[in-house]
Amino acid sequence: MFKDLVPMDEFFASIYADDIFAALKAAGFEEIDPSLKMIAVKEHMRLKNFCNIVFIPERIYYLLYEMILGSFLETMYQNGKLPKSFDFAEIAGRVQIGDTSVELEGDKSINDMSEAKLMGWISSLKSSWQKEAITCRKIEW
Repeated sequence: MFKDLVPMDEFFASIYADDIFAALKAAGFEEIDPSLKMIAVKEHMRLKNFCNIVFIPERIYYLLYEMILGSFLETMYQNGKLPKSFDFAEIAGRVQIGDTSVELEGDKSINDMSEAKLMGWISSLKSSWQKEAITCRKIEW
């Protein structure tokens, strides 16, 4: 699905496309919404523009992975398209920001967890990337 997107780095598409699909399918998505392509391009360009670079370094591919998942899940939540059997722990399992971590074991579906926990996790996926991407920022004078 990602391989035909022009602005995507081929290397990222070849490595992470399958991981993104696998994570979403494991979380309960039987079919992947076509908006994932548009979200992937948007997040890819956002990271490149933030860092002011032409190609995303391999060492921060995981940030793009998180950005795409976070935006996709937020879009599906807002449109009411999260699967009934959404397995939050399959994607998140454990969230760590800095020296703080939260274990999410036992929350097996969207019905078993609070909306605040889901939105907090999605928000952290969508916003935490800037702190780490700054290390790859190229400054032009």
